[in-house]
Amino acid sequence: MIGFISRLCFFILVTTSVSAQSADDQLRMITATGRAVIPHNDALNEAKNAALEDALYLAALSGGAKIDGFSSVQADTALDDYFVVRPSSEILDYNIVDEMHDDQHYQVTVQAAVGTVERDGCQNRMLGHISMFAPSYTLTHYLPGWLSTTPQLMVSALYEQLAAQPELTLTNYASTKLDVDELLKDARYDYQTLTSSRPKIADGDFAFATEISFSGARVHKGLQQQHFLDVTISSHLYSGSRYQKFGDVTHSDRIKTGSTSISQTISTLAGPNRSDILQALLKLVDTHAKALAQTMLCLPLSATMTQRDDRLFVTIGARQGLGPNHLAVVSGDMSPWTILRVTKSDANGATLMPLNRKRNLADLNGQTVTFLEFN
Repeated sequence: MIGFISRLCFFILVTTSVSAQSADDQLRMITATGRAVIPHNDALNEAKNAALEDALYLAALSGGAKIDGFSSVQADTALDDYFVVRPSSEILDYNIVDEMHDDQHYQVTVQAAVGTVERDGCQNRMLGHISMFAPSYTLTHYLPGWLSTTPQLMVSALYEQLAAQPELTLTNYASTKLDVDELLKDARYDYQTLTSSRPKIADGDFAFATEISFSGARVHKGLQQQHFLDVTISSHLYSGSRYQKFGDVTHSDRIKTGSTSISQTISTLAGPNRSDILQALLKLVDTHAKALAQTMLCLPLSATMTQRDDRLFVTIGARQGLGPNHLAVVSGDMSPWTILRVTKSDANGATLMPLNRKRNLADLNGQTVTFLEFN
């Protein structure tokens, strides 16, 4: 019994080690070969299916394994220990890349997508193209006059911080209002578009417009009246050529600007000076810029596929960091689960092919595909 307990502890250690290793990669491409005996001449298809099953099992096992140990007591009270080795990964899709047989054995080689697809969490895009549109400002009463030009300074700081991030390419459309209806007008019949250039956002890229709101607040505390600046900075986010809105990023703060006595005969100068207030505002901008970039780079990279001859095409590609062999997935109520691979990519788009070549391309035409390999 002591021997079994020690071996069971070993199994637990092995299981923990393998599981931790397989968790590193959410999705991996595995090539595996399975073999099966051909029992007689009429059992060729049976042997092929057995070899395919063996190949898929080995592929799943390569993605991680679970080892269970148990004991059984025989009639003579002898204690036997057993092992059960099971794959801990799923086969998401596969393609038979080679098969062959002789008189005794059938051999099948598969390329399989093994693992799990994580739909939550951050996508971690390699590249993000962002267009910044005209900001808007709101200032209310009870504010020091010198704060009136501060929102413009905050927007300039926001632009500089986003432009400094290596993963982002920023375009400044600060003179153009982000009016979706106006931007989507047919350029052939719009006078403004015909006489001037209109901003154009590509599929896979982003656009945003920022609002900054300043309002004054007064709080009575003892014999003093304290003055505060309530500031809110909010950016509205849009994606792709149709300007689909996908979220807002908002940050707020209350900053003390000074205080006065209740009798209003003495002005207390012990409050923050202009430099302190400005630094507090720029700190808020820094927080906002980081959250803004994170939100856009975490958004899953998706596109709608169109069939072109014997290929599927999307209008996102190298511009968004896609290259050959990047993987993507299609799943939904109206379409089968399908893994696809990028076969070609350039600045104008990318072509894809299903990993399983038996998939009907017409069934995938018009489906939305989500790219996976940025996690």
